[in-house]
Amino acid sequence: MKHRIYAIPGLGADRRMFAYQLQLDYDIQFIEWITPLKKESLGQYAARFSKLFDTSQPFSLLGVSLGGMMCMELAKHLPAEKVILVSSCKTKNELPPQLRLMKTLKLHKLVSASVLKRMIKFYSNTFGDLDGELKTLFNHMIANCDPTFLIWAADAVINWDNEDIMENVVHIHGTKDKVLQFSFVENDITVEGGTHYMIGTRVEEVNELISNSLA
Repeated sequence: MKHRIYAIPGLGADRRMFAYQLQLDYDIQFIEWITPLKKESLGQYAARFSKLFDTSQPFSLLGVSLGGMMCMELAKHLPAEKVILVSSCKTKNELPPQLRLMKTLKLHKLVSASVLKRMIKFYSNTFGDLDGELKTLFNHMIANCDPTFLIWAADAVINWDNEDIMENVVHIHGTKDKVLQFSFVENDITVEGGTHYMIGTRVEEVNELISNSLA
């Protein structure tokens, strides 16, 4: 029986983010996001979300960006063998200064879902390394993301308060990540030149690192 991996996507993305990880020799599974409750924290959401996972056989968690932060919270409720983060943060202390500033000033409260979608698309298309089909796919995922979830998730990340790091966590991060900057994280595995989107742009390298982390 193949080892099961529950894959959690980033902000505005869905299971299609992991299209290239399906080629791994693992049982990749996806759990659809549930509707967040009003003013629910990332930790509170994870407590409810964790009840949807099948824990009857061994499994690991794989998260990208927001998905990695969610994995950190899910791991407090689920007996995951490994928790693998790609282009993400383990604690609130690894969040970039601009997000901490937004928490203080609460500027994100003034941004609507439609404006937030445009901001994410502009930033990723301008500063990311996505092109061709990947760029089209990413823009489609952002455009079709549930606006209520998007606004909640942005606020939940900005107000994230986790400080716990479990021993089974493996953090893979790229040196050219311009969203969650490399200089602010304490990662386990470095990908030279890797960007925030390297799960799709550096597939062979990242997939090998994921497999090695589970070996």
